[in-house]
Amino acid sequence: MTTINMHGATADVLPLFTDTLPPRATRIYFGLGVNGQCKIGITKRKSGRRGGEMHFMELCSVPGDRADEALYHAKYAKERFGQTEWFRLSDRLLMDLLTMTIGQRRAQSTEVLKGLLYRRLQSRNDAA
Repeated sequence: MTTINMHGATADVLPLFTDTLPPRATRIYFGLGVNGQCKIGITKRKSGRRGGEMHFMELCSVPGDRADEALYHAKYAKERFGQTEWFRLSDRLLMDLLTMTIGQRRAQSTEVLKGLLYRRLQSRNDAA
């Protein structure tokens, strides 16, 4: 997280492109569940998976700690299911994830998200 001060106002900004940040012991991962929901969690593992969880595909990740995870959870609070780490894949969250996967050159994740976006747009077009 970076704090920006412009014209006397400050704002906390989470980086989309993290290649210049120092390494951290933990990272925030964004996963796509088999149910079509997004999981935003924290891990020390490279794979992003912990035992006993619902299967998901890791889309992307950013270095971060519990405070950073809480910021992402707050950012997408309207999409959140209760107090879980699962979120409805809203248009806003989908576009943010697409931006991150493109920036991180995660081709497979980008293609999955592009497919979801295409199907979403096609269904809206068909309904119109």
